[in-house]
This record gives sequence, C-alpha cells and structure tokens, in this order.
Amino acid sequence: QKEEEKKPHIKKPLNAFMLYMKEMRAQVVAECTLKESAAINQILGRRWHSLPREEQAKYYELARKERQLHSQLYPTWSARDNY
Repeated sequence: QKEEEKKPHIKKPLNAFMLYMKEMRAQVVAECTLKESAAINQILGRRWHSLPREEQAKYYELARKERQLHSQLYPTWSARDNY
C-alpha cells in the first residue's frame, strides 16, 4: 500500500479545449478585469465555440501530438490509474 502512495501522479494529456484555454486565459484576464475563474471559463468556452473549424483544428492537432507523447512516455498508463 505504501508503494502505491509513492508513485507520482500522472495527469491525463490535455484535450484541444484545455490547450486553447491554457493559451488564451492570460489574454482574457487582461481584457476583462474579471477574477472569478468560472466567469473566465465561460468566456473562453464561448470564444472556443465561435472559432472557425480551421482555427480549432490547430488545437486538435496539438492535442493529438500531446496524446502521442503521453502514450510514449507512459505506455502502461490508464485513466483508471488516477481513481
């Protein structure tokens, strides 16, 4: 049981929307003067949905690369390991 506690927590690879949020959060915070995370997330969500497919495709490609890298680094990892 103690050995399991010592294992480092491996996070899931980020999806396309999370990568978009990570990149755009600072810009939205600077524009809006809002401090509440939930309000900022709502704005980011609306912006994500209004993006053209070509723009979203860039983030989907980044997410695909991140998933590939994650599976190379942690070949036996499963999302169930975190629960």
